Amino acid sequence: MEIVIPLIVGLSLIWLVGRGVPWNAKLMTLAVTLVIVLLIVLLERGGYWPASWRRS
Repeated sequence: MEIVIPLIVGLSLIWLVGRGVPWNAKLMTLAVTLVIVLLIVLLERGGYWPASWRRS
């Protein structure tokens, strides 16, 4: 549940902002967003994320 709600909110924001935008631009925005999220998760799990930014 900790992942599902932010994912739904993010996708709905992309949908709301992207109304009237071509589908290929929406798909590119979604792909870039997912890559950024994946990069952050990999950095955090790899120990490269600053300790002061982590939740306790």
